[in-house]
Amino acid sequence: MKPGNRTFFSGAHTSRRVVLRAGAAAGVIGATGMASTRTAFAAGEAAAGPRSYDAIVIGGGFAGVTAARALRAQGKSTLIIEARDRVGGRAWTATFSGQQVEFGATWIHPSQTLVWNEVQRLGLGTVTDANPDFTVFATESGGYAKQDLEFLDHQDVLLRRFVEGAEQYLPRAYDPFYKESLLVERDKLTLGDRARQLRLSTLEQNWVSATTGAYGGGFERGSLTQLAHWWALCGYNTETFHGINSIRPAGGMSGLISRILAESGASIVYKAPVTEVSDDGARVRVTAGGLVYDAAAVVVAVPANVWNSIKFTYGLPAEFSRLSSQTVGVPTAKKILIQVKGDIGRPLVNGASGALLDLVLTNTAMSSLGSVLTAFSVHPTLDVNSVSQVQSAISQVLPGAQVLSVKGQDWGKDAYSKGGWTFRRPGQLLGELRAVRQPYGRLVFAGSDIATGWGGYVDGAIETGIRAAGLVSGLRAAKGSTTG
Repeated sequence: MKPGNRTFFSGAHTSRRVVLRAGAAAGVIGATGMASTRTAFAAGEAAAGPRSYDAIVIGGGFAGVTAARALRAQGKSTLIIEARDRVGGRAWTATFSGQQVEFGATWIHPSQTLVWNEVQRLGLGTVTDANPDFTVFATESGGYAKQDLEFLDHQDVLLRRFVEGAEQYLPRAYDPFYKESLLVERDKLTLGDRARQLRLSTLEQNWVSATTGAYGGGFERGSLTQLAHWWALCGYNTETFHGINSIRPAGGMSGLISRILAESGASIVYKAPVTEVSDDGARVRVTAGGLVYDAAAVVVAVPANVWNSIKFTYGLPAEFSRLSSQTVGVPTAKKILIQVKGDIGRPLVNGASGALLDLVLTNTAMSSLGSVLTAFSVHPTLDVNSVSQVQSAISQVLPGAQVLSVKGQDWGKDAYSKGGWTFRRPGQLLGELRAVRQPYGRLVFAGSDIATGWGGYVDGAIETGIRAAGLVSGLRAAKGSTTG
């Protein structure tokens, strides 16, 4: 879903805000000219609607809705089939303690030009998060200590060592395969392998864990090349890397995707999980919510981790099923909103490797009860809705803070995501990524997980949604087309 969130502050250090990349998606640039005439069905009502389309999009996240809008702009009759009762996928705007909050994708940035231009075009406005006023890091004795913001400079030195050389082996951020020969050995490395290459001490690994290991779902899961790819997209610049998660669209991600969906004119069926997809070479049949739909082409815009949960009658190539089983979205990714009593300031907590909470930062506004914190975790046993577990974790890093209530989302336990923000594993960049971006019969795949740009962010989902619609338009015309 993703990604993500990091730390910002102004003054001598310019903007900086710590971020776990809680991935998911968003919209396209430019108006399509389509009227807002879409039809929405619940699963039980869909029987009354048409079942045959030019294109079907499986998944109503930002990649899917973007693809649907672009397909409608081509004049294709288009249906979105969504398993949930909402659009957004791994982007989910809700409320907590009287505030609008995000349980998934949250931030945008001017360097992410697709989503940024979309927000500007729609006139949605933006909100910039407040800067932290202190930070918390692990100590040599095994505990935690409050530090001035300047302490983040130590973390930056370690981060730059992790990605040293990326300017040479990833010189074109949107074409990560350009210097493939220089990537072959690096793409085999986990973040843990890189830490061992650098001979980092346990304390140094703890200091950089929130910006490396936690992003990857653990030091031994995430790949060095994914971290380096984000670094390249940030212009090999520390301040941009930290500042990438500070700006939110006004009205939240749900407001943004709702506008895109309204523009699309596509029909949509809610609460209809897809169970089977059958491509006979002329038409594709999709079984969802007990009904069968058919189309000349299908865009599969669900997270890669979910692909193996759908029965593809004629199977998928090995690269597709292998990528799904290996996982791309971090399978233990969790996001938690925490209400604490009183005003505790604006902390930025960097959890040690293996901690219950990897990153804790202040939410934008105070509630009537005090401070609201946003936390991220990749710990496999953390119950995101357990006040006692979260209190225990918070007490370690913010002594005296009293947890009043919590509300979290465990993305790994979400049947329609099976993981959170995108973070590739070793070998996936040069192994499966290129293969799964190509059409398979009359199926085209999309989603932030397979972006060659901002994977793990809304912008990456937009990229793949636009690309998927273009690939569909290039498929050989199928018999029985219902263009209109």
